[in-house]
Amino acid sequence: MKNKISIGTLAFAIVVLLMGVSPATAQSTVVRFDPSSATLSVGQTTTVNVYLADVSGLAGDEVVISFNPGLLEVQDADANKAGIQVALGSFIKPDFVAKNEVDNAQGKISFVAAQLPPNQPVSGSGVLATITFKAKASGTSALTFTTVNLSTSSGTAISHALQNGQVTVTGGPTVTPSPTSTPGPTATPGPTSTPGPTPTPGPTPTGNILGYHAVRYRETLYCIGRAYAVSPWAIATENRLAYPYRLRVGQSLAIPNTPWKVSYGPVCARQFDGTTPPPPSGCRARYIVRYGDTLYSIAWRYGTTVWALIVANHLPNPNLIFAGQSLCIP
Repeated sequence: MKNKISIGTLAFAIVVLLMGVSPATAQSTVVRFDPSSATLSVGQTTTVNVYLADVSGLAGDEVVISFNPGLLEVQDADANKAGIQVALGSFIKPDFVAKNEVDNAQGKISFVAAQLPPNQPVSGSGVLATITFKAKASGTSALTFTTVNLSTSSGTAISHALQNGQVTVTGGPTVTPSPTSTPGPTATPGPTSTPGPTPTPGPTPTGNILGYHAVRYRETLYCIGRAYAVSPWAIATENRLAYPYRLRVGQSLAIPNTPWKVSYGPVCARQFDGTTPPPPSGCRARYIVRYGDTLYSIAWRYGTTVWALIVANHLPNPNLIFAGQSLCIP
């Protein structure tokens, strides 16, 4: 299976299986805090950037950071949204934000963002996010990357090194440093985490979905539609495909039960006949979306990432999934 970044959503999900490269063997790409250390007094604020240096072909990122909640609290970057968020940087355009939340009680910052077509992957160095901390009590708080995943537009993980930081608070009462917070069930499973439950194929398609077709070389919506006597436009709608309906080899298409009077032209080979075919290449299983599901929750359930789900299912609008939709689990 291809390397993919891991997530906890999807979430957002942006993606799955980072290789766990150590700083000694990683590429020149580095994720660090800027500044790496800061000193302030109780009641004061300071800003710290999450900085990415020397990356190539970045399209998605997923970052989880821990800090000491007894010493610091994160200030909300967007008062117009519920909850507490950090300010996402402009290095990649956050076309899809699967997650941006701060838990000041647990001392955890999580954000997942992806840049989607027509915006192209970026290379070089830049800021992924800016965090504003307010000092609460004296002491030194480590700023620790508990999870960092970087992805190309194909969902492949980008190796990198991590450089943690710290914030020292002076003046005011001193508190006993709290232990590093442990990512909860919504945190991203890292390379050493235990994968979620083994996925099982979805139920036999009934009603509006006849089955699933894995795209082969040179196949089009029209020849696939002719194979099953199903409207190619209905296939496009069911799978959220936008004009000009470009397909990818290995892409799995849900075939809706929308009869079509077949027109003349090439006919693709049928891959199922009233029964559920095995998951296509690159998919461990099929998942039928239920009411209340999000890409983030699905990604966490299967030990994959939001970004990997986006790539595997060619989702043009990752914020929109619906009950009954079939997703490839990479």
